Amino acid sequence: MLRLPMKKLNLIWKQVVKLRRDRDWTQEKFAVELNHAGWHNATRSTVSKIEGGSIHIADFDVLIVAAALKVRHTDLFPPIDWQRPMDETIHEHIPDELHDFSPDPEPTQKESLCKTNPTPNQ
Repeated sequence: MLRLPMKKLNLIWKQVVKLRRDRDWTQEKFAVELNHAGWHNATRSTVSKIEGGSIHIADFDVLIVAAALKVRHTDLFPPIDWQRPMDETIHEHIPDELHDFSPDPEPTQKESLCKTNPTPNQ
């Protein structure tokens, strides 16, 4: 059976794994700390999903994870190389995700903002 790579839904997964292991915490211990910090009903499965990147982490949940690990919320995100486009950094950590951060191009003077049907030749 062919297994496709799991889609990553958060950027903090790698740092969370590293920080938890640095503390020598089990996933169960981290789940307890998440509960104390405000992520009510967090379980070992919750931690596994965070670390596997298979759960979306809302911005307020990032604060709870940071509080549980006793780090700044910015410590949860991957380092940024300001010489590279941000999209490249994101793809490095979430390779299968498509991101289009570029705005739609501005219309040129030659382009019309509204499409019109050409009048047929008579």
